Amino acid sequence: MAQQMDQATLQKLQQQEEQRQQQEEMVESVLKAILSDEARSRLNNIKLVKPEKAQQIIASLLQGAKMGRISNKISEAEFLKLVESSSTQAQETKVSFKRRTLDDEDW
Repeated sequence: MAQQMDQATLQKLQQQEEQRQQQEEMVESVLKAILSDEARSRLNNIKLVKPEKAQQIIASLLQGAKMGRISNKISEAEFLKLVESSSTQAQETKVSFKRRTLDDEDW
């Protein structure tokens, strides 16, 4: 009985791994279609250094491709503009402090 559960669990894990690999292959094929070789090289470099940022960039590229906003291959210069715009969006967090004003009663 335990072996059957282990085999069922193993099969589920294999299916999940196959689905993950298919998704990765699909993403890579879409990126290959919409990015120039230089831009893909830049993206791979970003993946090595900042994987989270690379995932954000990939998500925005895939969304743009899905919506039809990307009609031809993105050059390296256009890709750099996209990277800069994504990094400025992340840096626009603003913190403000509200300080109490001193009244006569506070002294």
